[in-house]
Amino acid sequence: MRSDLTIHPERNDFNESELVARAQNGDTEAFNPLVYKYQQKIYNLIYRKVRDPETAKDLCQEVFLKAWQALPNFKGQSVFYSWLYQIAVNCSIDFLRKRDRDIVFACEALPQNADDCLPMLQKQSSPCQILEEEELGRVIRSAVHRLPSGQRRAFRLRYLQDLPIKEIASRLGKSESTVKTYLHHARQRLQTLLLPYLQ
Repeated sequence: MRSDLTIHPERNDFNESELVARAQNGDTEAFNPLVYKYQQKIYNLIYRKVRDPETAKDLCQEVFLKAWQALPNFKGQSVFYSWLYQIAVNCSIDFLRKRDRDIVFACEALPQNADDCLPMLQKQSSPCQILEEEELGRVIRSAVHRLPSGQRRAFRLRYLQDLPIKEIASRLGKSESTVKTYLHHARQRLQTLLLPYLQ
C-alpha cells in the first residue's frame, strides 16, 4: 500500500482511533500509517516463531491483508495492536501446523493408526493443545536438522518447497536417482526419529 496522506507514517502523533475508524469505512489510505507503524513489530513477532526471513515477510503481508479484511469486525474492545498481534500469532500457528503436518505425512509407512497418534496436528485452539503442537514442531524440526546434509536439503526442497525431483537434482547438482535415494533414506530416518515421540 502507498499513502499520499498528509499524515506522515513515520510520525507517531496521529490519531490511531480516527485512522482505524476511517479504514473501517473503506479508506485504504488511512490504513497505511497503521501498517507503517506496526509492520516491523509484526515481522519481528513472526520471525521469532518461524525463524525464516522470507517466510516471515510473506506472513507479515498476510497478517495485514487479513487485518484489512477483518477490520469491519474490529469493535475496539482492545487496542488495535493487541488485535493485530493476535492475527499474527494465529497466522504463525497455522503456518507451523501445516508445515509440521506436511513433514509428518511425508514419512511413509507410518502405522495405519497414525491418526490416533497425532491429535495435536488437528486444528485445535486450547492452550494445552497449542503447547503440545509447538513441542511436536520442535521435535520435527530437530529431527530434520539431524538428517545428513544431502538428505536434509533434498527433503526440505521436496516437502517444504514442493519442488519436483528434476529441479531438486538440478539445484543439488545430483542425479535424479540420487535425489530419490536421499528422500527414501530421509523418510526412513525421520520415521525412526519421530515414531518414539508420537507413540
